[in-house]
Amino acid sequence: MNGILEKVARTTMGMDFNVDKKGDWDWGAGVALYGLRKVYETTGSQEIYNFIKTFIDSNMANSQKISYNINTTAPLLSVLLLYRETEELHYLDFAEKFASWLMKEAPRLSNGALEHTVINDKFAGEMWVDTVFMAGVFLTELGQILNKAAYIEEGLLQARLHIEALQTRENGLLYHGYCLSGNYHLSGCLWARGNSWVTISIPEIFTTLRGYEKEKEWFFERIHLQVEGLAAVQNDNGMWPTILNDASSYEETSATAGFVYGINKSVRMGYLDKKYLHCAEKGYKAVLRHISEEGTVQDVSAGTGIQKSILAYNAIPRQSIMPWGQGIALLMLCQEAHETT
Repeated sequence: MNGILEKVARTTMGMDFNVDKKGDWDWGAGVALYGLRKVYETTGSQEIYNFIKTFIDSNMANSQKISYNINTTAPLLSVLLLYRETEELHYLDFAEKFASWLMKEAPRLSNGALEHTVINDKFAGEMWVDTVFMAGVFLTELGQILNKAAYIEEGLLQARLHIEALQTRENGLLYHGYCLSGNYHLSGCLWARGNSWVTISIPEIFTTLRGYEKEKEWFFERIHLQVEGLAAVQNDNGMWPTILNDASSYEETSATAGFVYGINKSVRMGYLDKKYLHCAEKGYKAVLRHISEEGTVQDVSAGTGIQKSILAYNAIPRQSIMPWGQGIALLMLCQEAHETT
C-alpha cells in the first residue's frame, strides 16, 4: 500500500466502529469495512482481509444480537467479499437471510419503496436517500453472485424510486428524505453526504452488472443532472458544503470524498463527461488536506438523521473520527491508486 492509503487503512482498523453506541454491526462499520474491502481488492493485503474476516466472523457468531433494518445491511457487502473468496456457504446463507427480510418483511411505503429503518427506531412513511447505498448496492451485488434477477431488479427499483422522489429537476441535487403521504421533502435539505450516496452507488452498481441497458441509461442521466448541479455549488477550494445550496454551511469531507469517487468512476466508465474530472481533481486535493498525518479523515459530520430544519444540519458535530468518513475516503484513495497503476 502507498503511504496515505496505508495510513488511513491502519487508522480505520484501529478505531471503534461503534461510534453511535448502537452495536458493532451497523452502517458505520459497513461503510468502513467496504472501504477496507476496496483496499484489499486493490492491493491484495492479507492483513486487511484478515481484519475484515475477523470482524465479520465474530459478529456472525453472535448473530442473534444483530438487528434487521436498512442501515444494518451495509456490512453485508463485506460478507459477500468473504463468500467470493472462500465459497463457504454460511456467508451466502447469512446474506440471503438479510435479502429475504428486505424482499418480504421490511416496512414499505404504498409505492413499494423501502421505509428507512435503523436500530431502535423507525421512520414511518419516510424514504431516506441513504437507502440507495444501504440496500441498493447490496441487493444488486447479491443478485449477480446468485444469478437471481429478483434481487437485482429489487435493488434497481429501490434506487429508482428513491431518486425519482428525492431529486429536484431545478438543479439535479437530491433531498435527504421524502414523506409520501404528505408529499413533501421533510427537512427540505439538500444534504451533501446524502447526495454522495447516490453519486457513489450508481457507478458502483453498474460496474459489473451486465444487461439492463435501459436502466443504466436512466440512472446515468440522473447522475449527469446531479453532477451538473454539484459542479455549480463546489467551493473554490474543492470542498462541498454540508448543505449544498448554502455556501456558508461548513465544508464536509466524507461527502466531498464520495463525490470525487463517484464522479471519477462515472467518467472512467464512459457515462459522464470528462469535463467533470476537474471537479474531482479539485475535490481530491481538498480531501487530502483534511487527512491527518496519522491517517484520520477530519471534518466528517456525525451520524445525521433527518433534522427538524435545514439550519440544524449545520449544527451536526464534526470533531471526531467517524467510520463512514474513513471508509468513503478509502474508496476515493483506492480509485486514485487504481487509475495511477
